[in-house]
Formats: sequence, C-alpha cells, structure tokens
Amino acid sequence: MKFTSLSSAAIAAALTIGALAPTVALADATELDSTGTVIVEEGGDEESPGVFDPEKPTEVLPEPNPEPGEAVNPDLGALMIERTSNLDFGTIKTSANEVTAFAAPASFGEGDEAITRGAYVQWRDIRAGGTFGYTVTAEMTQQFTGASSNALSGSTIDFSNGFISAQGDNTNTVPTDPGAFQLTESGGATTVVTASQAEQEGKGRYIMAFGNTEEETEDNSVKLTVPAATASNMSVDTYTAKVTWKVVAAQ
Repeated sequence: MKFTSLSSAAIAAALTIGALAPTVALADATELDSTGTVIVEEGGDEESPGVFDPEKPTEVLPEPNPEPGEAVNPDLGALMIERTSNLDFGTIKTSANEVTAFAAPASFGEGDEAITRGAYVQWRDIRAGGTFGYTVTAEMTQQFTGASSNALSGSTIDFSNGFISAQGDNTNTVPTDPGAFQLTESGGATTVVTASQAEQEGKGRYIMAFGNTEEETEDNSVKLTVPAATASNMSVDTYTAKVTWKVVAAQ
C-alpha cells in the first residue's frame, strides 16, 4: 500500500509539471518585439510659416500688408530671428518743442477681414543636443537719416507694453523680457529677451509683440521722440532709421 501510494503521488506530480510546462512556453510565444528607428539631425533649413498671432498663438496671421510691412530674414538657421515688423511713424512737423509720434500697428488682411497687431519680432531656437540659453537684443544701428544725409540727431525709439507668446502647442518654458526699453543712436544693443540656460528656457518658436488689441495699446506702444533742438531745425525730407534685432547664444 505504501508503494502504491508513493507511486500515485509521483504520477500526480509528473502530470502537474507536464500540464504547467506548455503553459509557460505558450505565454512566451504570444509576444514578439519589433524595433522602430529614426535618425535625428539638427534642423534650421525650413522657413517660418509666417507671422503667428501673438494674441491667438494657435493661428497664423494673413500676409502682412505693405504698409508698414515687415523684414524677413533670408538666412536660415536653428537659432535665428525669423522676421520683424517695420516701423512707420507717419508725418511730423518742425517745432520749437519736443516732437513725438507713435508707430502704426502691423496690419494684416484686407476689407472686413483686416486686423491689426502691435509691432513684433519673431524668433526660434531648435538647436539639437540639449543646447539652451540665448538673448534677443535690439539696437538702433542707424539714426533717422534723410536722402541729403540730414539726421534727426538725438532721436530715440521707446518700446513698451511688450509680451511674449509661444507658438501653438509649444509647451517649453517661455523666456522672460525685461519690460520697456529705449533705443538711442549711441546706446548700443539692448537686451530685450533672456532665455535662461540653467532653467532651459526658450526652445521652439516665439513672438514678442508691443501692444495688445484687447488693451487698445497696439498703436501707442512704439514711440519716436525728436528733441526740441533737432525738431526746430529739421529739413523737409523722408528719414529712415535701422533697428537691428539679434539672437545671441549663451556662452
């Protein structure tokens, strides 16, 4: 009886092991991994899609109207200023007093579809390899100068009511701006935006606009000031200044 009992136990154990073994093998056979491969290269050769709306960042604005128009960077790169609006201060007159004028807002579309936005500068940072940090600067690189080489000496341009928007679904950390600033003919470059290297700010595409239509500041946020000594002695002419925008990588 003992022999029979032991044999029965052995047979039962053998049957149990035999029943479990195929189950383990079948579980392994139900899965198989494939691989997906992609090669990443640094971009920078694509043109910007246009001016994206700083007040509605998921939308792209219509083509800007010729007046005041915009400047588009012909050179492409991973870190670049893409475009910026021109500044049209209209007509001013000689005066014994200081003269001021505001730049017209940027204009897009025609007729009932026409809209305005504050003057703007748009840039991107799509550098690869975890490279972070930059500054955006503005500089008056040419004073208002006429065809006869007359200049509006001492004139300044003040920018105020600035705000930065990230394009569409760009959820990277937005860089910071220092607020209002003034450009002068001898003041050099002024830092307008800072993207912190340590905080990994500013990747993707951004636009900074000066003035907001909801606050009705789009047409009074970029101001030209001509000092009285110059205003009283201006020659009749059309004067042009240059504002140079740069994006400079952090060191």
